[in-house]
Amino acid sequence: MATTSRRRHPVATPPGSPGGSPERRWRGRTKVAVFAGVCAVALVATVLSVSHGSRVATIPGQPASHDSLPAAGLAGGPYLLFRSTSLNHDYGLVGLVPGTDPGGPRILSSLKCDRVDYSGSRGICLSRPTTGVFNPATSAIVFDDHFRTLSTVETSGYPSRAQVSPDGSLASVTTFVSGDSYATMGTFSTRTEIIDLKSGKVLFGLEKLSVSRDGHPFQAVDFNFWGVTFANDNRHFYATLGTGGRPYLIQGDVVTRTASVVQADVECPSLSPDNHLLAFKKRRPGATVSWQLSVLDLRTMTEHPLAETQTVDDQASWLDNATVAYGLPVSQPDINAGDKQAAVPPVLTTGAALPTNTWEVPADGTGAPTLLEPGAWSTALTRLDRS
Repeated sequence: MATTSRRRHPVATPPGSPGGSPERRWRGRTKVAVFAGVCAVALVATVLSVSHGSRVATIPGQPASHDSLPAAGLAGGPYLLFRSTSLNHDYGLVGLVPGTDPGGPRILSSLKCDRVDYSGSRGICLSRPTTGVFNPATSAIVFDDHFRTLSTVETSGYPSRAQVSPDGSLASVTTFVSGDSYATMGTFSTRTEIIDLKSGKVLFGLEKLSVSRDGHPFQAVDFNFWGVTFANDNRHFYATLGTGGRPYLIQGDVVTRTASVVQADVECPSLSPDNHLLAFKKRRPGATVSWQLSVLDLRTMTEHPLAETQTVDDQASWLDNATVAYGLPVSQPDINAGDKQAAVPPVLTTGAALPTNTWEVPADGTGAPTLLEPGAWSTALTRLDRS
């Protein structure tokens, strides 16, 4: 069984904060994998409530190459695929770095996305037009392992979430149809659809699901669905159902178009490669909206928080069965180098160019967050080991 190692980016950590040393060497890692999906609030029409100052991130600044993509395309991976959020002309472009060396030089494609995901020789890119702010629309672009467009599905709303099934046959797309934040249940409306990536057609919207709870039909006029994560059988999935001011984890079936409530207070689920664990965000108690990145063991239905202390308004991805990756916005002092003032929580608005970083943390609740890829959002590892 081969072991791969990845070079970690150095990250400055204030004294007394988790992580200690400002630089850490990459540890060897076995069975590097990720379930290619992220469930992050879109970098549009969204306001994050973020607690900054506990950890200082680096400024995205590594060089990027616009040279030709690898001859074998994404099939020659593994590659870490991401949306570039470096504040330059590369902003929004889909980039990749070797999965074994995220600190290496970037290669950028010509594909520009708000959300991107890839698995099993197919990818999905959510893109919005630069005009039409008051009548938003999203294009879901299906692409192959050489970033060639295969088909395009048009849907309404602002891009929010996208995920591809393990074999690349299906994708889920979530858009904000109204409202601008997941912070307060009942103040937003989402549209989530399952797309057949082979035909480029929408199979159905999740609002068409027949939902049950405790063995009885469950329905309400305020149902909202988001955050789909597909199982290894490429048929079943988990997602978030919001109703009555509370989120619920549901398990669904693409074939029967049914779903059942599994547990309350689970948002933005993401299955581990072996499908045993489910990363999610859990709302902390209190008037201020914030979320704790957590993991649910589906075998025992027990959950535990992860070592990330900042609020994570994102759907985590997996680097292997033991490591979770997620995105965070870069705080104001990081953007204005040398600024000693208190961090100002960034506001994500329609069309805003906001820098973000992708972090990683152990899935068992130990350790401390470490920087995976600066200037990156919507990351996915392209070759998976699901054992």
